[in-house]
Amino acid sequence: MNQKGIESLTKTLEIKHEPEKVEKPDLYVIAIGVSRFKQSEFNLSYAHKDALDIIKKSQSSSEAYRSVKVYDFTNEKADAEKILALRSTLEQTKINDKIIFFIASHGLMSNNLDYYIAMHQTDFQNPANGSLLYEDIENLLDGIPAREKLMFIDACHSGEIDKEESVLVAKDTNADNQFVSSRGFKTIKTASNSTGIENSFELMQELFADLRRNNGTIVISSAAGKEYAFESAEWNNGVFTYAVLEGLENSKTDQNNDDQ
Repeated sequence: MNQKGIESLTKTLEIKHEPEKVEKPDLYVIAIGVSRFKQSEFNLSYAHKDALDIIKKSQSSSEAYRSVKVYDFTNEKADAEKILALRSTLEQTKINDKIIFFIASHGLMSNNLDYYIAMHQTDFQNPANGSLLYEDIENLLDGIPAREKLMFIDACHSGEIDKEESVLVAKDTNADNQFVSSRGFKTIKTASNSTGIENSFELMQELFADLRRNNGTIVISSAAGKEYAFESAEWNNGVFTYAVLEGLENSKTDQNNDDQ
């Protein structure tokens, strides 16, 4: 890369390694699911269950791994400091170990366009207080030995938040569909929304860019500039998580037929 930030042409080199002894990797499952918040008006119904279902599904594939290490951060256990404290544990992973980082909660955007995941103690009028900063999640997974890292984010984007002029606006979509409803999300808007929903799709595309090049993490997110993440009593899950679990159960998604 030159001084102007222009990269040279890339060259691909493929190396095939066949070890004398194949050892099963460890699977690390970090599951964050928050349905109950200190500010109870923002409570969800199935976010904690989404996380627990991902844990259960991962444990059902334990024969493929030497061990499955589970870190449960649901409801009151969802604490940003405790989650980031896993850094020392992840630094002990081996190169072939695998990591699943799952998130189901509210997604909050500050007026500085910083993206936060709501924890149990989150102050929804000031997301920086008690929430988990997305950039900190990236740093948590960066520079650790494990190369295969998959992040699922079942959370929505709330639009820009102005700490001075914020007002709560409730929207219920139950009347639109008797089967699928909004997660009870109450959007925090401002009198002068400089970001605007029309620009949020581009913003979220940039925010959830594939991290494989930087730290090997693949990100699959439900956020696409929409203000609502949906869940259904028919499925007892968030729609995104239900689709993920359904895909894992469907043999058509196993393209290389390795049962993983």
